[in-house]
Amino acid sequence: MKRLINIAIAFASLFIFLKGYALAVPSEAPPPGKIWIEAGAEWILVVAPPGDGPYIWREGRWIIDQTPPPSDAEWIPGHWVPAHHKKNVYIKGHWVPGHWEAIQSPGPGAKWVPGHWKGNKWVPGHWKGAPPHGKKWVPAHRGPAERWIPGHWK
Repeated sequence: MKRLINIAIAFASLFIFLKGYALAVPSEAPPPGKIWIEAGAEWILVVAPPGDGPYIWREGRWIIDQTPPPSDAEWIPGHWVPAHHKKNVYIKGHWVPGHWEAIQSPGPGAKWVPGHWKGNKWVPGHWKGAPPHGKKWVPAHRGPAERWIPGHWK
């Protein structure tokens, strides 16, 4: 009987732990003009930053992050990825916090110019030099439904 009670307690503890984890991650897209940020151990809904550059949420407001960007990365603002199917697998919608993402060189002769602040305006990173044959760099931008589209070759 004790063994059965211990197993029941273990399952109840696991359920409570997993339930708390599921509630800790945003389960729905933020409303227009708002974004999710992780503050401490929880996600909170706040007003969106004034632009797409690297901002820091500090003391209830957005401030420009003056930390020099990595030389081989592009800033990806926080964004909501809607639910979708990929190779017949359903992927639940989820929030992706703002982060630096490494970029790959397209080949010799191309040089990455990191994104930078010009006054209070963020200038996204871009390629300089010889592009791959027949390709053109499309800078990062917001597409339909405000979905973030990273910079890419087209």
